Amino acid sequence: MTEGVPPELPPSSAAQLGWQRRAAGPQLPPGHRVSRVAVEHRGAYELVDGTGAVIGALDAAVRRAARTPFDYPTVGDWVVRTLEARHDRRVAITSVLDRSSLLCRRAAGPHARPQLVAANADVLAVVMTPASASDAALADTVGSAAPGVGIGHRVEWYLTAAFSGGARPVIVVNKIDTVSNAEYEATVDALRRRLGSAAAEVPILATSALDGRGLDSLGALAGDGATVALSGPSGVGKSSLVNRLAGGEVMPVAPLSPDGRGRHTTVRRQLVPVGGPDGGTFVDTPGLQDLIPWSGDLGLPAAPAVLDGVAQTFGDIAALAQHCRFADCSHTVEPDCAVIAAVQSGELAAERLSTYLELVADMEAGNALSDP
Repeated sequence: MTEGVPPELPPSSAAQLGWQRRAAGPQLPPGHRVSRVAVEHRGAYELVDGTGAVIGALDAAVRRAARTPFDYPTVGDWVVRTLEARHDRRVAITSVLDRSSLLCRRAAGPHARPQLVAANADVLAVVMTPASASDAALADTVGSAAPGVGIGHRVEWYLTAAFSGGARPVIVVNKIDTVSNAEYEATVDALRRRLGSAAAEVPILATSALDGRGLDSLGALAGDGATVALSGPSGVGKSSLVNRLAGGEVMPVAPLSPDGRGRHTTVRRQLVPVGGPDGGTFVDTPGLQDLIPWSGDLGLPAAPAVLDGVAQTFGDIAALAQHCRFADCSHTVEPDCAVIAAVQSGELAAERLSTYLELVADMEAGNALSDP
């Protein structure tokens, strides 16, 4: 038996689901085992482990003790559950194990509240599509990011959510079969310019779910039991990538729209094992028009604060800010602002500062909505 794997989980299944990446397992009471949340329903959870899949529900005592959304399981969580079903033929989830990472966004609506995207993800893969020549021409005309490149959905927001939640961000440019090599290279160049100092920390992969290019590199991210969460806007091909990696249609996909773009298909988050015993898992998520990082505490002792995530995404601005006259400089109107001076001298792109200020404003708006 592999060291650290409880007897309830066979070593091969435990390895693929990622159990061995945890530091230690819990002491289980008799009649319980560890499972992982694969799908979250309203009031119920699909759980997977070495015995297959079962439906679970929160134990009444756990539900009464829950105070915030962070107290409830989400996709990717490890939970302790009973072996025997109790009510409605569901096993009882008696505890949620500590998380190694948490991807969390601010839910839409008039009141700020967290929406958990995925727990215990090692990698956040931000999926987008490349810009065609016509998209690039439009971008030059209107002075903004090309719509087809996907950077218009504010990739820096995703990177901040990954860094602050303890996951490693990767950018996946999918559907490279739809553009020329020159158009793909232009897409990558535009991304690296936009990301500034963060470009060195964020790998960019090229994939095609249609012809299979790049799938080996994408699948390798989930090697040795790692968990990869796929996120991004609708229609970029996240579910098609998961299906190719899983070797079958485990996630529904829809035909292209008349203009050749993808359609919104995925309506729930789902954890999918890929690659056999030596592989890991992917979490497919519904398309997000926006992902504003949750600005509150994520309850992760090993993960940085959200503000640290902003600093990682905008390391160039964070370094310049050390030389501002005021420690709380907003980099907008203050005198002797080193960030503004860098823009004026051409050292820092004005668009880079504009993006940073927009992200900070979004997060501060979330704080304001949280105030009573």
